[in-house]
Amino acid sequence: MKFLFSTFLNTHKPRIIGEWVEKLHTECGEQYAQRPVEELFQTICQAVDANYQVLVLGNYHPINAFIDKITQMRLKTGFLLSDVQKAFELYRIILVDLLISKSPPEDFGGILEQLNHCLAYTMNRFSDHFQGMHQQKIIQQNRELEQIVKKRTAALQESERMAYIGHITASLSHEIRNPLSSVKMNLQILSTNPKIKGNDKRRVDISVAEVIRLEQILNQLLDFAKPLQMNVKPCNIFHIVNSYVDLLEMKFREKKIEVNIIIEDELPPVMADGEKLGQAFINILINAIESSGPFGKISVTFKKIRRQHHKYAAVLIGDEGEGVDEKDKTEIFKPFFTKKTKGVGLGLANVKRIIEAHNGFVTAEPRPLKGTQFSIMIPMGKI
Repeated sequence: MKFLFSTFLNTHKPRIIGEWVEKLHTECGEQYAQRPVEELFQTICQAVDANYQVLVLGNYHPINAFIDKITQMRLKTGFLLSDVQKAFELYRIILVDLLISKSPPEDFGGILEQLNHCLAYTMNRFSDHFQGMHQQKIIQQNRELEQIVKKRTAALQESERMAYIGHITASLSHEIRNPLSSVKMNLQILSTNPKIKGNDKRRVDISVAEVIRLEQILNQLLDFAKPLQMNVKPCNIFHIVNSYVDLLEMKFREKKIEVNIIIEDELPPVMADGEKLGQAFINILINAIESSGPFGKISVTFKKIRRQHHKYAAVLIGDEGEGVDEKDKTEIFKPFFTKKTKGVGLGLANVKRIIEAHNGFVTAEPRPLKGTQFSIMIPMGKI
């Protein structure tokens, strides 16, 4: 009987495939009706061959692989489970009609039993497989959704915190600025008095310098409190960074610091606010100078980096200072975080704000031997 059935299936294979494709297009729902005939034909050929392996050879591996493929397709394109089950049922209908007219009556019952067993196996396995994969997909989607909600909640909380800090900072700065200006003006008048000499003159000069430093801190606070106004246009990152390296030449010379410019990749122009990016880069460079000792080295590397499905123009700035602790890698970008004796801790926070406004990101990592490497990534587009 196996030989007879195998001959029957091979003889009528073109007819079975043709009728199955036609019925799927006309009787099995809109999703099947919209599929290209060539694509549907290829799928049906695979299904017929897989069913042949079960019916004639008792080999279930091809039908299991086919079920896995159809399940993946079902999950991606949204085919109704009932339509897929109906598609398998159509195969039996086509085969039974042919068997009634072509097979010997004494063999019909046994062949039909084989056919029903094959279809029941396929239906049950497909349903179980689909439910399992669908459940996995739902679990994965829930995890991704939880991560999105968590990130957005954290971003909202940070935004609210920054708005509050900005409001308080602006109010305090305006209240402090006027008396501070008055103190500076009077100290400057005293410093011109010829009667004030020696240590007294030195104390007055120190006081003037400290008042000026306080004014600079107030200006930083006010700048940080203001929302960023972006002026986006094509920018050459290499030119921006290089101009600030030249601007800081005297500071490099004062500490006898060697600056190495490394161009691993030519970076194309990016859409950005060049002035704001300049502020971010000079903050990182100044931080590198302050962290470095005499005769230190600072490297500035330009390269392209691919991460996930995006391309970035990357600027890596490394120093040979004390380095950043693992626990401080993210803390250093938070407002008012600083381990310096002078400074308010807004430089790196402002860097992060500017880079994120460009949909990029900045990180700090300890270097293998000593020092810190800051990586500034500006998006160039999708891969």
